[in-house]
This record gives sequence, structure tokens and C-alpha cells, in this order.
Amino acid sequence: MKIHILNCGYIRIHEDLLYGGGSMMTDLRKAVMAPGSRRVTLPVLTYLIEHPAGLFLVDTGWSRDISPQGAYDPKAVRSVLPAHLAALYRPYVPEGMAINEQLRSMGIKQEDIDAVLITHLDPDHVSGLRSVNRAKRIVIPEDEAYWSVRTKYRIRQPEQLWDIDGAERVFFRGHLLGPMHKAIDVTGDGSIMMVNLPGHTDGLCGVIVRNEERYVLLVSDAAVSPRSWEKMEPPGFAADAALQSKTLEWIADAASDPACEAVLCSHDKELNAPATYADA
Repeated sequence: MKIHILNCGYIRIHEDLLYGGGSMMTDLRKAVMAPGSRRVTLPVLTYLIEHPAGLFLVDTGWSRDISPQGAYDPKAVRSVLPAHLAALYRPYVPEGMAINEQLRSMGIKQEDIDAVLITHLDPDHVSGLRSVNRAKRIVIPEDEAYWSVRTKYRIRQPEQLWDIDGAERVFFRGHLLGPMHKAIDVTGDGSIMMVNLPGHTDGLCGVIVRNEERYVLLVSDAAVSPRSWEKMEPPGFAADAALQSKTLEWIADAASDPACEAVLCSHDKELNAPATYADA
């Protein structure tokens, strides 16, 4: 199996959102007003898994329409995102880096993808979803979709970005995996599992890619980098600080497991390059 790391754009966010936690509303108010001198640039990473069962794409990054000329374009961003999210993310996508462009350069058609697995519904993870909507399956955790159009999540997860015809909203089931013991068996044999890792959002999931006894864990936004679980410093803009800590403890245990080859985060600057991570 291979895991291709694909950089599908960038965000420029308040530096305080990286480590140390923080509540959703408090962080949002502070982050939208952050000057450029207080912002850091982070990659938006997606993963293409070449698996015996087919091709699986984890998240989609930013769409081309958010950055038509490959640079930060405030007007274009505001045509896709509400003003507060446009100010929060300040996103851009260099030429050739939108997910459909990268797949095309690899000779892969939308229809070749066996499933698109969405870890959670924040815009930087689903903006490019419509450009791969002819994949055979689109899997969204029901726990995430249910809350996205209710209560506090309405401010951070615009429904028009992820509400795709034909998408499967799948419930987590009881499982030994994860801090909450809830997971979705994507392949039916345990080799690709979507594992509930709540805290950043309630329904956020990571993805475990297993090859016999070895595995790679993709944790999405449950952590920014290894520092998050090594120092127990969760990302900001969070829904539930207690659940973040519980999730980070579980990730730390997984990272120390000899069978775990790597734990990969969706905004880790150390992974900021297209690459093939695993070939097993």
C-alpha cells in the first residue's frame, strides 16, 4: 500500500490557534482580527491511499475557486466563505495544487476513486469536495453532519460546501479503537478505519491505514504536529477541551506503539510537500 501526501493549499491563521487549546467562540473573535504579523502559514494536507481494495482519498483541501489565480484573493475567498471564516483562514491555493488538478496530474479520474473519506466538515477539509463528487463513494460521519447544521457549528461549517448529493452519512459503531471506542470500517476487513477523535469537533475522525500488523494513523485536526500530543497542547478553535485531552492521550499511546509507523497531521509544516509516505 502507498499513502500519497498531497498539499492542497494553505491557511494563514492566528499563531495562538496552534497550541494550548481555546474555545471556539473566544478564538474565533480573536483570530479574525489577527494582523499579518501574528499569523502563521500552514499547509492543508490530504491523503491518497493506494490500497488493494482501491483508491481512497482522505479530505479534499481548498477548491480552485477560492484562489483563481493561485494567490490569496480576498474577493474570491469571500465569494465562497462567509466573512468571518474568510478572515479566519485567509486561504490560497497555488496553481496545480487543487485536489482535482493533482489527481489529473497523477492520471487519476474522479471515477477512479473508490471512496472520499471526510474527517470533519471544516471548510479547509471539504472545499474541494464538489471537484471529486463523481467518486464511487463519499463517506461523512453522521455524528459530524448532524451537528454541523445545528448550534455552534453553523458558524464554522457552511452546509453548501459539503452537502453533496449521494454522500453517505455513516454512523460510528462500537469498536475497540479510539478514545470513544467508535469507528467506521470502510473496507469491511479493518484495513481502513475511520476512528472518532472528538474535541476539535464532536464528529471528527482520524483514519487508520493498516497493512497486516503495521499501521499509519492520520489524525486530521486532532493535533497540529507531534508537539500536540508530546506536550499535551491541543489546537485552538475547539468544541470540547476535555475531549481534546482524551483524544491526545489516545494519540500519544498510538504514537508509542511499535506497530504504528507514523502519526500524520493535516496541518503539519514538516509534511509540507507532495510525497509518498508509505510503500508497504
